[in-house]
Amino acid sequence: MKPFLFRILLYLILFGVLVSLYVLLIYFRPDMVDAFYYRFTTPKSHSLIIGGSRAAQGIKPEVINELICSEENKIINHAFALGPSSIGPNYLKEITQKLDKSSDNGLFIISLVPWLLTIDSSEVDDSTRFYEVEKKLFVGNLKSSSTNPNFEYLTDHWVNKFEPFVRMFKYAVSYEGISVLHADGWLEVTTDMDSLENQKRIKRSTEEYWTKKQRFSQIRFEYLEKIIRYCDKYGDVVIIRMPVTKGMAEIENTKFPEFDQMIQEIANKHEIPYFNYFGLSGQFLTVDTHHLYKQESERFTYLLCDSLQSSFSSHSTAFKLAKYSK
Repeated sequence: MKPFLFRILLYLILFGVLVSLYVLLIYFRPDMVDAFYYRFTTPKSHSLIIGGSRAAQGIKPEVINELICSEENKIINHAFALGPSSIGPNYLKEITQKLDKSSDNGLFIISLVPWLLTIDSSEVDDSTRFYEVEKKLFVGNLKSSSTNPNFEYLTDHWVNKFEPFVRMFKYAVSYEGISVLHADGWLEVTTDMDSLENQKRIKRSTEEYWTKKQRFSQIRFEYLEKIIRYCDKYGDVVIIRMPVTKGMAEIENTKFPEFDQMIQEIANKHEIPYFNYFGLSGQFLTVDTHHLYKQESERFTYLLCDSLQSSFSSHSTAFKLAKYSK
């Protein structure tokens, strides 16, 4: 009997050690979990990049913090993807949780695409029935967005519990096709940029978006204004529209020809800048039909900083951040 109990105790100790090592790995390397988790473990921030996956991959906080923001109002990328980042009650709640309420000179870059403001053509325009609400997606549904480790995310929203081991193997063999989420929220996507493979990806994703049947949601536009008004209390808000491929630009111009006018009207109403780079579509290297390649993300972010600095210098009384420009 004693040898049996000893073996059970030994197995329990071994299991406890393995679990402890697993938790320590997640604690010290939250980037090993998935493409979202790290953002829910970092401290609250005075400044936020808000938007979908285009912004998550295409805007580098490191560049903005070097050129625009100071230590007092450093910016993080808190953009996710279509669904979790769709403009609505969940994303508004998430922003209120991640924002440091002591901020009064923050910078809020809202990166908009038509798809973040739409619902499926067959859906009723009711915020209680939004996809992200019905599916109880993690954005806006966590008790804390700044806890490490964030056990609520890990237990309720983490899909692949073996991902850390997969990533360790990929790092060990220097696997090229890997995504790395940085502490500042920038999602660095490394993939095969061979011309033929890249064109195949662009073709596939372009065809996928042609088939989407979406329509604008008035309630999502109302939540966009709520987000603008909320952020405006803590600093300066700008809206941007990022460049994509020519194919994606054609899709959005065909399906949503009034989008730019609608966003410009909202920007004018709230007296905030709208930096529209959509006319540069086709001039940046992308990994599919609408996500910038990681090196192009840096180039685009420098372009964005030029616009920010010009706007701050010409509206010094309206932009608190002007005094922090370098």
